Amino acid sequence: MSVLLLSVLFAADPAATETWPGFRGDGTSSTVVKNLPLKWSPTENVAWRTPLPGYGQSSPVVWKDRVFVTAIDGAEKEKLFVVAVDLKSGKAAWRKEFAASRKGKNNPMMSRAAPTPVVDKDAVYAFFESGDVIALDHAGEVKWNRSLSKDYGAFKNNHGVGSSPAQTEKAVVILIDDLGPSYLVALDKATGKNIWKADRASRASWTSPVVCTLNDKPTVLVSSSGSLTAYDAATGKELATLEGLVGNNIPSPVVLGDVIVLGAGENRMKPDLAASAKSNGCLRLVVKGEETSFERVWDGKKAIAHHASPLVLKGHAYFVTKTGIVHCVDLKTGEEKYAERLDNQCWATPVGAGDHVYFFGKDGVTTVLKAGPDFDKVASNRFWSAADFAKRRDEAKEKAAATLPKPPEGKGPGGGPPLPKEELEAIRYSAVGDVVYGVAVVDGTFVVRTGTELICVQKPKAKK
Repeated sequence: MSVLLLSVLFAADPAATETWPGFRGDGTSSTVVKNLPLKWSPTENVAWRTPLPGYGQSSPVVWKDRVFVTAIDGAEKEKLFVVAVDLKSGKAAWRKEFAASRKGKNNPMMSRAAPTPVVDKDAVYAFFESGDVIALDHAGEVKWNRSLSKDYGAFKNNHGVGSSPAQTEKAVVILIDDLGPSYLVALDKATGKNIWKADRASRASWTSPVVCTLNDKPTVLVSSSGSLTAYDAATGKELATLEGLVGNNIPSPVVLGDVIVLGAGENRMKPDLAASAKSNGCLRLVVKGEETSFERVWDGKKAIAHHASPLVLKGHAYFVTKTGIVHCVDLKTGEEKYAERLDNQCWATPVGAGDHVYFFGKDGVTTVLKAGPDFDKVASNRFWSAADFAKRRDEAKEKAAATLPKPPEGKGPGGGPPLPKEELEAIRYSAVGDVVYGVAVVDGTFVVRTGTELICVQKPKAKK
């Protein structure tokens, strides 16, 4: 099986080492960047920390010397923020505030600026769970904005919107899959108007679309709530659909060359771990004459992915469970090489760089592994000391207690099956405080986003 680097359809003027243009970078969460630090601590290899307004769950994106990130604030998430930060100094270059076209509950059980923006040489394009899509140039001037929820109806999702936009050279591609009107839409980068819109069956999902090239054709892949669908990136025409998946509601697929690796978690409403594991598999998009379809390369056996999407690096696929178990699988055969516990559970998709895989743990503990078939831990790094993190967590939980809704009587979060008290409390407070949500990687540098700040990790530059 030949595995090629993903051909991404955006205007990539700078070298790949200078940009991280969207969710999971180019959609693979892998980078050719070198000279990345392997070890850090609160006092070592942390270049700067920058506080952010309100709270946010989006990942940072980078274009050359600027980091862009989003956030929300207000009792009803009525304030939307887009912030530009200087990569070298960590100082805010500008901060723009907008009024949300639709308000929502601001509490840790709902999405809070969860969609990651996309950026190109001309602008940053931010999408919020209110339905607002805002395009700003690199100086912070608004190019256009519109509200998808006003145009097509309010979003209806138990935990809000979590899908991040993807991009082609000309379009911002946004997926709305929820219990109301569901669709995939491509917005013109220059004007914000529709290039195309593909209506979809209503379903609950928080996955993100992936723009890629399959069989030399620009394609948008959507893995969401039971199905995998390929669309023509230029027209929105449906090319192929695979049904029968289970638990693919949060992880997004990863594409390298002609290989598609799917991630799926357990379906909490109707648990079936065997079916969920089978959905963590590998496929190809195959064209035979007039027919296009997905062909299975291998089905998953034990591996489960939850919040984090899969990562492929050096002939292996990595899947991370919500409890912090990493499954390493041979990409060609699907054979599991190991299943081991990381030093922290992960919500952020791991990053592949050179010979290493970085697992940025939810509570600020990053496990660094050597890529390959053996579990070889290189480092375990902290952004806070254990004592400092516990103090900050307790303060955040106390502050959040007043805003957290109680689950329906006799049910768990989201109306699912009831849970033991300890597990229920852990879920209710899981998105409180210093949660590590995402990372951008450029030129020897990690930019890590927590709910309330950006953290820059890099080796000190050698003095001349």
